Amino acid sequence: MPTTVSPTGNSENATTPATTTPTTTTAKPRVWDTMDGEGYQFEKETTPVVLDPRFEQLNNLAPCENLATVEIKQEVFDMIANVKKEFLNCINPIVNNYKGKPKEMFLDWVPKAEQCDQLKAFESLGVVPFENLHETKWAVLPKCKEENTLLTLGIGHDTIAEEKFNRTVPNTKFYGADPIIEPNRQMYSAFGKFFPFAIGKQPGFTKFRVLPNQNQKTRAYVFQDVTTIPFLYFVNDILKFKRIDFAWIDIEGGEFEFLDQLHKDVTICQFNVEMHMKFRPQDGAEVFHDFIFKVLEDQKYIFMKSLHTEKGVHRMFFINTVDRECLAKFFS
Repeated sequence: MPTTVSPTGNSENATTPATTTPTTTTAKPRVWDTMDGEGYQFEKETTPVVLDPRFEQLNNLAPCENLATVEIKQEVFDMIANVKKEFLNCINPIVNNYKGKPKEMFLDWVPKAEQCDQLKAFESLGVVPFENLHETKWAVLPKCKEENTLLTLGIGHDTIAEEKFNRTVPNTKFYGADPIIEPNRQMYSAFGKFFPFAIGKQPGFTKFRVLPNQNQKTRAYVFQDVTTIPFLYFVNDILKFKRIDFAWIDIEGGEFEFLDQLHKDVTICQFNVEMHMKFRPQDGAEVFHDFIFKVLEDQKYIFMKSLHTEKGVHRMFFINTVDRECLAKFFS
């Protein structure tokens, strides 16, 4: 009579042949550091990285001289002056109709402001697009070679535009901040430095609108308490920037906290920003209204590429036309 071994390890007589029960193994889902659901899944690279044809051209530019003292040709000043003149002649009559009417101004903004995007003078600026999954970032590429800085505030699980920029503009250092750590840390750290906090005006623990990892597929944003670092402290004391070449700002309403600091407290040569009055209904329109009037008063920036994304949300692109280092690097 055949002998089998009991679960306790003892031999015992058996009246029937021994059988083996097949076991099945359930594959665990590939999850990266999520506590409450399956989030972004990283795919293995299947194709080699291909540089944009402009990469080699930009890499062969002459080195930048001292941008603070280098001579800027008169034709550059003339070109910028012409751009500003045409821009102000177009935008001032539009904006002045909304003096003291912040909500009407914000809701009407895109169909009114986009009329000025067709200005002939804008063609001389050389503005080019860098697209990601859900939007387009705009930039003027450098005219001389030195280290470039690109600051991303609000990564939102999408770094396609930054990756395209990295394959196009050599010698670029990337710095990105987002309070949702994964997958933003994994994605941004592939080419830049990631900081795990939100950017605002005051330090603290603030309720911000964020995109959790597990909501990547649905793109469902939620309001969540996050650690907040002041904008100027981040730029001046942590990063120790004297100048930011490119800034891409998309922080779901948090931008209204420090828009007023962009006038004189920091030098940014170019920045893309998304304005979210929808998520800042109490004062977003007023902050935007005052910001635009101050921009037109100071004449430090021109703006373009106004694009409506949803009700109460739009994007814009700003170019610094005053700071000497910006003019020398991007237009000389």
